[in-house]
Amino acid sequence: MAESLFDAQNPLNCPVCLNLLKNPVTTSCGHSFCMDCIKRCWDQEVHRGVYSCPTCRTTFNQRPALSRNTVLADILEGMKQKDPARPGDVTCDVCKGRKVKAIKSCLFCMASYCQTHIQPHYESEAFKKHKLVKASPNLQQQICPQHHKALELYCYNDQKCICVVCMGNQHSGHKTVSAAAEMAKKQENLKKTRRDFIQHTTDIEKEIEQSLKNVDIYKRSAQAAVENSDRIFTEIIRSIQKTRVEVREEIRAQENNEVQDAENHIMRLRQEIVKLHKENSKVETLLHTEDHVYFFQNHDSCSKLNQRTVSPREINDVLTFQIVEKSVSRLKIQLDKLCQEHMGRISLKVADVHMFKNNCDWVLEVVPGGEDSELDSDSDSDSD
Repeated sequence: MAESLFDAQNPLNCPVCLNLLKNPVTTSCGHSFCMDCIKRCWDQEVHRGVYSCPTCRTTFNQRPALSRNTVLADILEGMKQKDPARPGDVTCDVCKGRKVKAIKSCLFCMASYCQTHIQPHYESEAFKKHKLVKASPNLQQQICPQHHKALELYCYNDQKCICVVCMGNQHSGHKTVSAAAEMAKKQENLKKTRRDFIQHTTDIEKEIEQSLKNVDIYKRSAQAAVENSDRIFTEIIRSIQKTRVEVREEIRAQENNEVQDAENHIMRLRQEIVKLHKENSKVETLLHTEDHVYFFQNHDSCSKLNQRTVSPREINDVLTFQIVEKSVSRLKIQLDKLCQEHMGRISLKVADVHMFKNNCDWVLEVVPGGEDSELDSDSDSDSD
């Protein structure tokens, strides 16, 4: 008869075949086997007329009736339904055969466990002092390479994780705190950083929306100025035909320069959003990690990523070429003798219509005073 071994670490394994129980049955002495395994054992004892339990050697004069162990069957069925490990998942170090996804890792055992095999750590007093963390593929990094203890403390002086033995040796006298507590504190700071990212993104999106709206207004105003200038100049005699062309070209040139400037700014703002999303993703990873070593290795770089690289620009409130149109109308009245004088004024007016204001590095500000002051200025010059 085959020898049977009881696997204390895997009580759900059959003592005969040493594999996970299949169709489990229980004898009257309380031991469980695969139905096929125990039948084969007893088939070999038919000639003796005495049957025995392969585990405890209890003998039976008659072949015992076998009853299905429904409790074990349910447990085994539940194990079959456990989440299978996918690429990148941490696998259970106890499960045999099919790889099962681990849910916890033990820093004392230096092993990872699935839902079934982690239960002894929750239920047995022998495991109460073991340190459980979220299933991690980098258990070795969480253990002090010198003292083989969990890196559960954080040293402010050296800004690194240490173990309890390190605290009494090379880090003696240093300011230390629980690594988990310090990580929670720094994660709170990172939450503020993430809120800043979100606010920066919102501000940029609003700026893009306003910029797009004003580009449309600016372009329509520029188009209207061109059309009105054309209408006015068609009524002017042949002697100012050349001046009409120059005004048209200057308006178009100013429009192209300003629109190009605005579109470049919008492009930079969109690139800023992409950068902020990437940096926010890094912060999200740190906020959800339980690996404090990985956290502190990447915290400093992430906590400094909340700076905008593109400065906001204030958009001009006056996006119209009407002052140009009015100057063109006056040019019609002045006729040929004032053509050259008014052409100079028109050029200045075109250059004064900007998409953004208060940014001397890029453009000049619109001359203050509005349309009335422009007309008054023209009137004063005319009187001269």
